[in-house]
Amino acid sequence: MAESGEKVMGRFLGAENVERGQAFLEALDPELHRYVIEFVYGQVYSGGVLDPKTRALCTVAMLACLDQQLQLAVYVRSARRLGASEDEIREVLRQVSVYGGFPCAWNALATMKRALEHAPEVSA
Repeated sequence: MAESGEKVMGRFLGAENVERGQAFLEALDPELHRYVIEFVYGQVYSGGVLDPKTRALCTVAMLACLDQQLQLAVYVRSARRLGASEDEIREVLRQVSVYGGFPCAWNALATMKRALEHAPEVSA
């Protein structure tokens, strides 16, 4: 049986952040909250083909290309939590410059620096 969305969310965001994250989403929109937990974490992120670190690095690249700095900070910390080194994250963001543009990469690198100042210790 697949893992619950809450458990997968905890793996990516840190178990200590699940309750706060869910409360934030619920306050924004209860239906969107359900989609995120059941679909994003419960189905997509729980897939077995990509390991969690790779999935987090892919998410970092996509959020950087979309210039979504708030979510990017969350997933930079997630990538670190799941075992990505700062060098790996930096390399992903360099790749963003090719496909997302230099401004997106610069913004993302600045976000990465701020996010890593408060990053959890690597546990994977």
